[in-house]
Amino acid sequence: MATLAKVQDLKQSLSKEHHTLTHFVEHALASIENLVEEHREYNAAQALYGEKIKGSEVTVFRETVAKVKEALLQTLEKTAEDLNHKGDKHWSSHFKDGVE
Repeated sequence: MATLAKVQDLKQSLSKEHHTLTHFVEHALASIENLVEEHREYNAAQALYGEKIKGSEVTVFRETVAKVKEALLQTLEKTAEDLNHKGDKHWSSHFKDGVE
C-alpha cells in the first residue's frame, strides 16, 4: 500500500481530534519528497557539468529515504494503536510516556 494511502487509512481509524497527527505526517512526507526532488535536480546539474555520479551513493540515499519514510509511518501506526486502545487495561502501550 502506498504511504499516503496508509496515512489516510490511519486517519480514518483515529477520532477527529487526533487527525492533526496525520496532517503532521503528511507534511513531513511532503518535505521528504521535496528533499528527494532537490537531490535529483542537484545530481542532474552535476551530471550536466561533467561530474560523474556514483550510483552506489544514489542508491544509499534512496534506501535511507525509504527507511525514514517507513519509520515515520510505523511511528504513526503505533501512535494510532495506542490512541485507539486508550483506557484498555489489557493493552500494552507502545509508548510508555503516553501519546497525549
